[in-house]
Amino acid sequence: MNAEKLKKSKEYKLVFTNGKKLNGKNFILQFLNTDLSFTRIGITASKKLGNATKRNFVKRRIRCLLKIIYFKKVDTSSDLVIVAKKGALTEKFENLSNELNRLLKKIEN
Repeated sequence: MNAEKLKKSKEYKLVFTNGKKLNGKNFILQFLNTDLSFTRIGITASKKLGNATKRNFVKRRIRCLLKIIYFKKVDTSSDLVIVAKKGALTEKFENLSNELNRLLKKIEN
């Protein structure tokens, strides 16, 4: 499974405007199926979460979760944006893993 980063704001905006949205307790997952042969992933954490240290901590947790969960299961080509909610700062890692796994399974269906 190949994956790249979403880098430009217009790529994010395309997913936000045309993609589908799944809400969870700690994440908002937005995705858009594409014709590419790989998946592009973007992770965002707004300033509502706190200072840069807290935002980077949450993004590191999400990247780790993706390595554990996502790359083993999904074979679709899509643009995927994960928006962290405030609960992702304090939630146990196992709970985050279960929630992200559940949301990613909904994408496959």
